[in-house]
Amino acid sequence: MGGRKGYSLKKIVGDIRKVKSNQKELLQGIKDNNPKKVVSASAGILAKSDTALESLAHSFLFVGSLKEKDFKRLNKESTKERRKQLAKKWASYRKEKGKKFDAATNRDIVDSATRTLGGIK
Repeated sequence: MGGRKGYSLKKIVGDIRKVKSNQKELLQGIKDNNPKKVVSASAGILAKSDTALESLAHSFLFVGSLKEKDFKRLNKESTKERRKQLAKKWASYRKEKGKKFDAATNRDIVDSATRTLGGIK
């Protein structure tokens, strides 16, 4: 049975001193089962984290760099093959841009792109 992977906030955003108030708001929103507060706090954390913003920006740029023929071809592949091809393309993108991300971020970006391309028909 699969599940979501969890990471510490420090691993995702870097210096957590910048986001302490947002972190408290996020935890309170989760505790109160308040989706609006969770989204608001998450957006605040993202806005204050250069690390998270950079990985998010590059994930969008990466998917945007794929050509229409890539979408059509990858969409027909099995999930395993699509993930393998996207991992190669992501590695090539990172090398071209001179960017390095930790293994968890790389995996999350490839997994997200794999799911996204699997849903496009």
